[in-house]
Amino acid sequence: MEKIENQISEIKEELQESPEDADLFNELGIGYQMLGEYEQAVKAYQQALQKDQNHFKAHFNLANTFFELNKIDQAVNHYLDALEIRPDYVPALNNLADIYEIADEDERARELFEYITKIKPDDAMGYFNLANHHLRANNTVEAGRCYKKAIELDPEFHEAYNNIGLMLKHIGQYEKAISYFDQCLEIAPDYEPAQEDLKACQEALKKS
Repeated sequence: MEKIENQISEIKEELQESPEDADLFNELGIGYQMLGEYEQAVKAYQQALQKDQNHFKAHFNLANTFFELNKIDQAVNHYLDALEIRPDYVPALNNLADIYEIADEDERARELFEYITKIKPDDAMGYFNLANHHLRANNTVEAGRCYKKAIELDPEFHEAYNNIGLMLKHIGQYEKAISYFDQCLEIAPDYEPAQEDLKACQEALKKS
């Protein structure tokens, strides 16, 4: 906390020398956002955008802050502004997709998650997020396919192994689930969700 406050003080001093620097206002907003001072963050990001309307990261950060303030329409507008400037900016695409999903606009959300995998075809995280979306929508076949694609792109993606194991556990395929939990824990031995579900599957097998 004190470190962030010191950084904010330093940024303010720099702004006295460079009052037109949009990047500094964006950094100031980040500092306030980290402190949970969202209204101050909004003011800083808006000042950044007054200096540079095409500062896509300021649009993105402002959108995140509006989301924290539950000002969803304003958040969406600034995510869209960021994407108009940088159409392939994945963080904005992801967060916008999340908002659409929360609003039960599943088709729009899915389109964005799928779009991310098209523009970043070698990024395992894109497939992982798409898989999570399918899983939340109970599209388990597609979820499994996307988790496996994430693993193909990144064999060390332990959360993907875990989530496949979780799906198998829920349909009672305990032996297969255990193999995925084992693979997850081989990569990340301290991953508690896999530890707990592995134990649950082993106990279920003993009772069967």
